[in-house]
Amino acid sequence: MANPSDRTYYGVLGLSPEATAKQVKDAYRRAARSTHPDAGGTAELFHEVAVAYETLADPERRRRYDQGIGGGTARRAPEAARAPSRSATPTPDRTSDDEAFARQPVYEPPFSPQSPPIIPLTLAGSQLHGTARQPGFFARMGAGSGARYDGERRTAALLEHRFLAGFPAARLVNGLQVGDDAGTEAGHAVLAGYRLAVIDSLQAPPGNYRWDGQALRRNGRIAGDVRIIESVRRVQDLFPECNVQGWLVLHGGEGNPFEPIVDYPPSLDKSALTSVHVANPGTLLRELKKFLASGPQPYVVQLPVLGRLLHYAER
Repeated sequence: MANPSDRTYYGVLGLSPEATAKQVKDAYRRAARSTHPDAGGTAELFHEVAVAYETLADPERRRRYDQGIGGGTARRAPEAARAPSRSATPTPDRTSDDEAFARQPVYEPPFSPQSPPIIPLTLAGSQLHGTARQPGFFARMGAGSGARYDGERRTAALLEHRFLAGFPAARLVNGLQVGDDAGTEAGHAVLAGYRLAVIDSLQAPPGNYRWDGQALRRNGRIAGDVRIIESVRRVQDLFPECNVQGWLVLHGGEGNPFEPIVDYPPSLDKSALTSVHVANPGTLLRELKKFLASGPQPYVVQLPVLGRLLHYAER
């Protein structure tokens, strides 16, 4: 039996060197879910799985890695990358909200002059990326497109000026296209540690709003084209290593950030994996802070995840 210190990235994912690209992706999803700190894994195991995938999923990087294995120079996975024991008691590194928001970011995987970061340092160090997607002429003729774009601009400004400054490790990416159609756009994504918040926006005229988990109603009638449910599901599929939740923020009057008020039916399970929260700007900031800061190691910037988010913002 091979010594655990000799395990390669193929061993981390439980694959043979002949594995196909699809097998690499499928194995990564299984390993990411089992080693995620939110699921009882550890940061060390999770990071090694992420690095293994980033190497083996890229054909050129995989080719160079395979050559290194043959010559005995490829990086081996450390002993921590062995499958976690079911009997082990995880000790996640958790911090209070205030500590999480004050701590300076820690980059994973770490880098040095001899081992540069996997994305340019100027991108890794910036908290703000991308802009709201402006719909074209025909898109603006569609119902709700103008309200969505105006809402996204307000959300981007809200997060930039009221959220990022107090949370140095958070990364905001605006204007994501996570699918092949407009129904899978994501206005904003906020990454902190192992958690990822997907946020969409609408301008909301005065009225009584109610959200049942599927449809948004104003004064009893359907209000706006809510697409974020599909976007959240798509992001969950693309980023299985993250705990993903979604918010739809309703921007009401300029004077009160806690308007409009949104009612939920008592039967709605707000803790469901694919649930989307609907909130006014004030409530969004409070719920977003709680979600991101309560995760394990919220001060970590996952460079592989950030790099892929930026890819979807450039499409």
